Amino acid sequence: MLSRELLHVLARRGSIEIVRALKAYPDGDFTINELARVARVPAMTTWRAVQELRKVGFVRTRKVGNATSVRITEDKEKLRVLRLIPETDPQKTAAREFASRLGENEWLVECRLFGNIGRGEHSPGEEVDVAVVFDDSAVSEADARELTTRTAAATRAETNISIVPLLISRSEMARRGGLASELRDKETIWRR
Repeated sequence: MLSRELLHVLARRGSIEIVRALKAYPDGDFTINELARVARVPAMTTWRAVQELRKVGFVRTRKVGNATSVRITEDKEKLRVLRLIPETDPQKTAAREFASRLGENEWLVECRLFGNIGRGEHSPGEEVDVAVVFDDSAVSEADARELTTRTAAATRAETNISIVPLLISRSEMARRGGLASELRDKETIWRR
């Protein structure tokens, strides 16, 4: 069972990402900067989260020269509790579910994450920005918007995570510059 204290620690920015990174490399020793890179969390946020996780016994730290080495605990009871933490990011999972459902429509070309989620700088509970690229030769923008909005509402009802879709036509994505060029390097979560 997750205690109230642990839930409070895990709710802090970066904690879940750090736990996931440490679980992915159970034999790894990381400096704060290395852990920040692996977890994709700012170094100062990583440092604070490590201090909190150390207090509740989920990580061990030791000084190595001027650096602090961090590794996941070896305590069997603590590791059992850590297994309760899902391996996937709930917001990205909800976004993929949204995209998969929307993919049942032949006019969907692809979905990409952007905003805080796309940059990996999100906190629990934040809404998810998803670029929805549609085939404007197969559906009108109004029809695509209606179906996308309905799918986002259904995803929110099931996951309690808000999806904020941004519709962009395939022809707009083909243009140089502007919004399309900003979206091209974002993580694709669904593609036809």
